[in-house]
Amino acid sequence: MVKLSAAKPSLVPAIMALVILVLFGYLLFTDSQPSRTEHTLNPPIEIIDPQPPLTIIESVAPAPTSEEVTEQEAEAFVEALATPQTQTAIMVTEDKDQFVRHDGIISLPKLENRNTTIAELLADERLTADTDLTLSYIAKEKIPTTLAELAKTIEDHTVAITIITADGSQLTAPLADLLNQGNVDASAAISYIKETKISTQLTIAELAQSGIALDQPLLATINHGSMEIAVKDIIQSGDIPDNALFYLHRVSARDIQGLWGIIQAGLIDKFREGLHIEGISRNKDLMQVTIPADADEQLTSGLSSFLGIVLNNKVTSSYIYNFSTQTMGRDPNIIQPGQQLILIHFAANELKQVYQFFSAKRNQGIETFAVTD
Repeated sequence: MVKLSAAKPSLVPAIMALVILVLFGYLLFTDSQPSRTEHTLNPPIEIIDPQPPLTIIESVAPAPTSEEVTEQEAEAFVEALATPQTQTAIMVTEDKDQFVRHDGIISLPKLENRNTTIAELLADERLTADTDLTLSYIAKEKIPTTLAELAKTIEDHTVAITIITADGSQLTAPLADLLNQGNVDASAAISYIKETKISTQLTIAELAQSGIALDQPLLATINHGSMEIAVKDIIQSGDIPDNALFYLHRVSARDIQGLWGIIQAGLIDKFREGLHIEGISRNKDLMQVTIPADADEQLTSGLSSFLGIVLNNKVTSSYIYNFSTQTMGRDPNIIQPGQQLILIHFAANELKQVYQFFSAKRNQGIETFAVTD
């Protein structure tokens, strides 16, 4: 029996596997290399790195100083004192003063002053039942007394009084003179004629029930309606700009301090009352300044007060218009209640200075109101 020798392993498969592995590696290597074409540029391109974004820094305006704020307030306050003239006339009454521009139109009553009696007024057919009247007269009352009693009750013995003695004689003289007569009996019975000034407002329809005697002498101010008049027509000065300001006040029986007191009270009240103005000061829309009541007084140091100088200048340059007679006067010592209009010219800068001065002097003593320049 013939024995067969064992077959030797073939190298062919191993060689083929190696070839395949090499071929696969080659293909894999060649695919991983990118295909590119290089070009040489002339001139070369400069690549600029991008810059970071710009940051814009806005400058912040410095906060205004207190003086600058006060100046802005003063300017706005004066500008708002009188609004530009509209078609509506501005009513000026005895109870409400006004600041009006030079180009403004105001409304005033058409008044007639007449020395008359109740009987004559009732007989005037031209007066309607609703015609307004202001009656001024002196009421007399006969009071039984003695000179000795009058000496105790009348404080000022230099004021003239009227008495009726026991024999019916009527005497008018200062109480001091009556007491110093050589043969006077201070305890003798007399009648004292007490005089009281009375002013009352009513209509023609109310006259009959007024309780005033029909023959009582009186001054009647009769209101015949209203009239409109331009401030320019009153002042009649071509040197004053249209935006100039005038303080207007109708004279009344309450004006016992004269023109000085009228201007002083007007400024104090208007600046203290203030004006509502928005957008000037933060958290503040009421522009106001307190002017002390004694700011115009003569100072113990001998210096002039700021307000005193202002008032003195305005008193001497004031306009006094009588709208009853439609005449102009300039005498500050002659003012008549019920028929006169006071016009005080203020430049805008003057009022601004008043605002700024007393705003800066707030809560300070009276001596700081002095003008030292």
